[in-house]
Amino acid sequence: MKSRTKLFRSLSVACLLTGASLARAIPVELKDSNDTKYWVNTDVDFTNTSNASGALTNATYTKPVTVTSTWIAFTPWFGFTTVYTVQYEVNIPLEPAFLGFNGLLVVGYGGQSLGSPLVYNPSMQLASQECEQNGENRQLVFQPQTFATHDLQLQRKVFVPHNDDYARWINIITNTSGTQTAEVDVSLLGKLGSTDNTTVKATSTGDSSLGVQDTWFTTAQVLPDNAQSFQPKLGFVVQGEGATSPATSLGISTQAPTAGQTAATYTLSIPPGESQIILTYTTVQGKPKQAKKTCENLVGLPSKALTCLTEDELAQVVNFAPITPPVTTKAQIKLNFKKAAEGKTDVDTVSWKGTVDLGAGIDLQGLSVTVDVAGVNTTFLLNDKGKANNGGGNSFSVKPKLKDGVTEAGPANFQIKLKGDYQTALETYGWTDADVDDASLTAPLAISVEGGGSFNTNQPFTYNATQGKSGTGKLKQSS
Repeated sequence: MKSRTKLFRSLSVACLLTGASLARAIPVELKDSNDTKYWVNTDVDFTNTSNASGALTNATYTKPVTVTSTWIAFTPWFGFTTVYTVQYEVNIPLEPAFLGFNGLLVVGYGGQSLGSPLVYNPSMQLASQECEQNGENRQLVFQPQTFATHDLQLQRKVFVPHNDDYARWINIITNTSGTQTAEVDVSLLGKLGSTDNTTVKATSTGDSSLGVQDTWFTTAQVLPDNAQSFQPKLGFVVQGEGATSPATSLGISTQAPTAGQTAATYTLSIPPGESQIILTYTTVQGKPKQAKKTCENLVGLPSKALTCLTEDELAQVVNFAPITPPVTTKAQIKLNFKKAAEGKTDVDTVSWKGTVDLGAGIDLQGLSVTVDVAGVNTTFLLNDKGKANNGGGNSFSVKPKLKDGVTEAGPANFQIKLKGDYQTALETYGWTDADVDDASLTAPLAISVEGGGSFNTNQPFTYNATQGKSGTGKLKQSS
């Protein structure tokens, strides 16, 4: 509670900052796999920090939702009560999710709070759009903004996937000093549409008390007298277990005039000339259970959650456990369109070789390893030599140095062989059933190890295909 009170006191100035005019540019609309609409601010004169560049003005859940209502009736003549339950479908957009959400600001520097926070708002058009999925760029790249008095540069990228149900931010903080390490307090500030009717429905620690111990949480509007809410249910992923720089403050204000204001603060120590990234996710759903399920999935950073992040960006993320890209030495993916059209299954193959850096003291016997290629998961249980064969063309092996039955620290070769159905998952990344010559595409790979280890990469491939027959992608070698 102490950290939460301090948090909202330090941000009270920030939430009252105003601009001279309304937004200059219409927010960019992006839709996720639920058809949820996210409106992202670009070139704006913000009216509050929750609506600055890269923040959401709002989000709307558009799918129909089945609602269950229950009430109790008392019959005085016979002295008993009856419970009535009715289900009905709500077929109107659920909104507002936000009154401005996820503004980026620096609230402290060198161990001292700033009287006037540094608000990221470059007042410029987008630098670019990237990460094409289904014929549309899905990631907005914002212009960098320099704060010369503090030797800092801030930049943001906002991503909404075609094939999943979330919005993602990477917030890039760069120390432009050539000599001094920067101690920086970075905050993400938002305002929920549920304002003073906001209720925390679930957290990663299993209760409804939100704090820095939580990696994710969900919220909903709960109205007096159990009245029906027509706002969406929200989920937020703010950090991962084992983070280098976990949240130092996390909370939702319940007091006017800031009721419904969310804030998360992270303290970063950035060496001269280097960058660090705060990575966060938000999901907008029709039901609390789905918001919780999506958060539980995203916090593990599956491959789809890291789509279009470069290996350099992955290595700079500090509010999750260090994300180590494997070194790929050889990789090939073959898609058999002809057999799939004939109704056959498990017709595609993946072959992947490389090296990963392992820590010391790992007992490989019975260790669970999950390989995620573009969202298709295969789990292996290793033997004491680091090998597993699931049959059907699916195998995994890693070859570390062993001493007294456990691993020694250092690089280890790995090999993955998979057989399954990958066409639908990879289609989002451009691996289509069409005539294609030497297309430059990517395929995401995540290797998750029981106990929290994760190795992630978004590898470039050269793809060739003949429509109705097959397509093959081979590792694109660096020139």
